[in-house]
Amino acid sequence: MSEPDSVAFLAAAPLFEGLPRSDLVKVARVMSRRPVSVGDVLWHQGTEAKGMALIVAGRVSVTLRLPGGRAFELTDAGPGETLGELPLIDGGPHSATARVTADGSLLFLSRAEFAALVSRQDPSAFVLKRRFAAVNAARLRRQFEHLGDSLGPRNPGRAATDIAQTPAQLEFTGPADTSYIQRMATFHAVDELALSGLITAGRYARCPRGRTLEEEGAPAAALYMVINGAVEKVLIRGDRRIRVGLAGPGRAFGYEGLIDGASSPAHAIARERALLLVLPQDAFARLFNGESDESLAFLDVVNRDLAAWLRQAIRPQARLAVRPTT
Repeated sequence: MSEPDSVAFLAAAPLFEGLPRSDLVKVARVMSRRPVSVGDVLWHQGTEAKGMALIVAGRVSVTLRLPGGRAFELTDAGPGETLGELPLIDGGPHSATARVTADGSLLFLSRAEFAALVSRQDPSAFVLKRRFAAVNAARLRRQFEHLGDSLGPRNPGRAATDIAQTPAQLEFTGPADTSYIQRMATFHAVDELALSGLITAGRYARCPRGRTLEEEGAPAAALYMVINGAVEKVLIRGDRRIRVGLAGPGRAFGYEGLIDGASSPAHAIARERALLLVLPQDAFARLFNGESDESLAFLDVVNRDLAAWLRQAIRPQARLAVRPTT
């Protein structure tokens, strides 16, 4: 593939949508072309990530290894789709094995080149971080939809038997201890000035146990970050429910709809009394779409958080895959 062809292909890929041509040329020059054949393993579950791949041609099956030697296919990816970027975002290992199922070729971006692209404080780095967030928010929605489908059709009204559908009555309060927030793993890499801009962008509120902060299908209103306590994300279908993730201190939720303009993909229910930092829609938009130090830190926090939700959502998928059928 020539450089012009690579640039054209990148421009059409969802992850690189919106990047100016000059930046696409830079990306194309640091990505290496690799032919692949059926049976090739790009990486194994649990291994350290050396880079990410963009599929040019062919197909790649991403499978989760289950107890007893079984495997569950998480996705079957084709041309234009990217694989392997989550470990580059959150520093963790590959969560699944990627195996080629149809001959083709990949464009491969190394970990070092990835870091160079997203660590620069210039417009293209901000665009790329926002594209990562949009692509991974869409992936998370698909995972939730798959899990919800396994429970049955969604009732658009509230289930009478659902005691957790009591809307939250937030008690707004004074600011939390800044030194405590600085010690959270979420903010270890955030400098003090940028952190100050983040934690003063919203208001602090307490939420009682068992109250609903976010309803599936409702418009997104705010990003909520847990300072202490815990909030669980739940899919509810009549009397059936499945927990798809848990947000403890330093984790955020509620922002998928703020990224893509769609409704909330799951219920968010306080598992225990929680202290939250609440960023309303306008504060989220300012930080997410800005190009300040605070925006740079905020985009990193959101992308790492999305990576964590995607990893968490794999677990209930695996449980459903091994559940005995009757």
